[in-house]
Amino acid sequence: MIGMNNNFLMTDKVIFDAKPDAVPYRYRLSYKIGQICLILNMCGGSSCSFPKIQMISNALNDKKGQKDLLQFCDENNLFFISAIRFDPAVNRVLEYALADGLIKQLVKGTYKLTEKGKKFVKQIKLDKELMSNEIDFLERIGNRLSEEKISELMDRWRYTDVRNSETENNYYNR
Repeated sequence: MIGMNNNFLMTDKVIFDAKPDAVPYRYRLSYKIGQICLILNMCGGSSCSFPKIQMISNALNDKKGQKDLLQFCDENNLFFISAIRFDPAVNRVLEYALADGLIKQLVKGTYKLTEKGKKFVKQIKLDKELMSNEIDFLERIGNRLSEEKISELMDRWRYTDVRNSETENNYYNR
């Protein structure tokens, strides 16, 4: 019986270490799962690709990222290419959300909310203070960031990377 034995948590498999500082909210699993579910709900249409989730999640980190992404949506601004980052935390969150049944991965590799995920998003949206800044930004993005735009951006990014590599190789091979 769990309540009777106070030593049940002290095993060689479970270790509790006090941490000197609290983990910032944007790195907490619960926050990131909520963020990913909101992205899929508000910007996904029927589903979202991995790069799209990464781009929107990254933009949510600061005002400049948000401004750059909105500018890219409006103008196809190539400056945004330098701001693409793939956050390993998003990879982990996708795995947790899949395991928890909040999202599912489709045959094409895109992600979609499950019914459980949709209920979770409804719960988030019921509290008008919870993730309100994120919701405001995601409403502004909506479906303006199409998978075609992302594909075009990724192609340009690869081309720029190849061109930069060739320039670098020419410099070092003199």
